[in-house]
Amino acid sequence: MAYAEVEGVRLYYEMAGGGHPVVFVHGHGLDSRMWHGQIDRVARSYTVVCYDLRGHGRSEAPPTGYSLAHYAQELHDLVGHLGLRRVSLVGLSMGGNIAIEYALNHPDSLATVVLVDTGLAGYGNESQFNALMAKRRGLVQREGVGEKFVRATMMSLSLKGVRWEPDTRALVKAMVRGWSGAAWLDTAVYPPLEPTQAERVHQIAAPALVMVGERDGKRFHSIAEVLTRRIAVVRKAVIPGAGHLPPLENPEAFNDVLIDFLGGAVGKALV
Repeated sequence: MAYAEVEGVRLYYEMAGGGHPVVFVHGHGLDSRMWHGQIDRVARSYTVVCYDLRGHGRSEAPPTGYSLAHYAQELHDLVGHLGLRRVSLVGLSMGGNIAIEYALNHPDSLATVVLVDTGLAGYGNESQFNALMAKRRGLVQREGVGEKFVRATMMSLSLKGVRWEPDTRALVKAMVRGWSGAAWLDTAVYPPLEPTQAERVHQIAAPALVMVGERDGKRFHSIAEVLTRRIAVVRKAVIPGAGHLPPLENPEAFNDVLIDFLGGAVGKALV
């Protein structure tokens, strides 16, 4: 457990294992604890890095810097700070967005990329999803990250798969409670990505694995299909019995697919 100062912000991170570096990027409102079911397994063969995004978990929460471009640059700076080269990224949900942005902007620093139930900026009609996020954002702006927000989040469709397993539910609830809410209190205006991720994603040259939970929503299955068609070197896997958080809902299947992909793809990518 350690901290790195990146662009004036203290980021919490953990490292384990040895060998080729695999960096895990968590989803919005969560933190690096969501990957604890992966660390021991992946660290048997690789150097594992898990970190908390700015404003999440144990990292500092500055008032600004919560755009995808900022997150991706911050990740690149953290990779440099740790002295890592040609990393493999594993990103879930918004962490997948960040991994996509990193892959597009820093291709020379990337070996492989794994996108798990990821978003894709600029794809499809996001009006319903954006309306839901605006409602939750308004709640945070009015009342902060209080119990009302935590209850609403835990009842969301994206967390349906973790509600019935007590330990997993408690972990997710703790991560949500520990979120600063800073990203939704940020009043800075960030320009949209132009061109969008959806328009650029075909430029990803690194070998990619797209994973999606069998029970996740149509939006994420649709994005997984688009990524599978548009990325040149890609493999897709559906994690059985899982919803939006496969690393927590079915860690054994998730780990098997991830290790199998890394074992075959990393060596080829580094030639």
